Amino acid sequence: MSENKKEWREYSQTFKQLLCLDSSPVAVTLTKNPQTPSQKKVRICRAILDASKGTATCLGAENNACFGASWHLGFHKIKDPKVSGMVKKFVVEGEKLFSSYEALDNLMSQFVDVPDNSDSFFLLSPLENSEHKPDLVLFVVNAEAACRLLTFLTFLEGKMPKIKIGGPTCRMIIMEPLLTGEPNISFYDYTARKMCNVEKDKLIISFPYNIIPRIIDSIDKCSAGTAKIEFPPEFREFLQKRLTPAKNKTI
Repeated sequence: MSENKKEWREYSQTFKQLLCLDSSPVAVTLTKNPQTPSQKKVRICRAILDASKGTATCLGAENNACFGASWHLGFHKIKDPKVSGMVKKFVVEGEKLFSSYEALDNLMSQFVDVPDNSDSFFLLSPLENSEHKPDLVLFVVNAEAACRLLTFLTFLEGKMPKIKIGGPTCRMIIMEPLLTGEPNISFYDYTARKMCNVEKDKLIISFPYNIIPRIIDSIDKCSAGTAKIEFPPEFREFLQKRLTPAKNKTI
C-alpha cells in the first residue's frame, strides 16, 4: 500500500455509505513527529467524538486534560503510592464504579502493560482527512452497524474477536487494540458517557488498520456488506419439505 496514495481516505466514504453512518470513522495514529499540538487541554474521549464530526486533534502529555488518560495512554507513570491510593479512592468511593478496592485491582490486573508514551502524540482525525496511515480506525456507531462490522471479522477467518470491555474508554479502545492487535469494543465508560454527552444508541468499535482493507475487499462477498443471501436449490427443497404438512399425519 502506498502512503502517497492514501487509500484509507477512500475507505471512509465507503463505510459511511454502507453503514449509513452519521459521522466519520476516526483515524488514530501514534507518532513521535506530530503536528503542532492543540494549546487547549483536550480529553481523548471527547476528541474521538469531535474527530468523528470533523475536528482533528493532536494529543500529547502537555495538552491532555484527563488524569486517568495520562496513565492509561502512557503519558505518565503513577510512582507515588499516595497518588495511586488517592486515585483508587476516587474511582471506588467517588465515581462509585467498583464495589470494592479488590474489584478495582482485579480489573486492573487484566490490563495490558502500557509503554512509555511520554514523548509520543496521538493524532485523531476523520479518516477521509488523515494525512498519515492510521494505526487504528474507530467507528462511533449504533448496534446494527456494530453487528455488521463484527460480522465481517468472523467472515474473514471464522475467529471470534477477543473483546474486552468494562475498562476506561481510552484504555480499551486505543491502547488495547494497539498493543494486542485485536479489535475491541467500548460502550464508553459511564463517567465518560455522561461527561461527553454520548448519544444513547452509540458505542465505539476499534480496528487495527491492517484489518480494514480486508473488510473493504469483503463487502461484495459478505451479507453484512452488499452480498445477497441465497438459498442453494437443495437447501430450499429441504426447507420446503419441512414446512409442507405431511399427508395423513396423525397428531
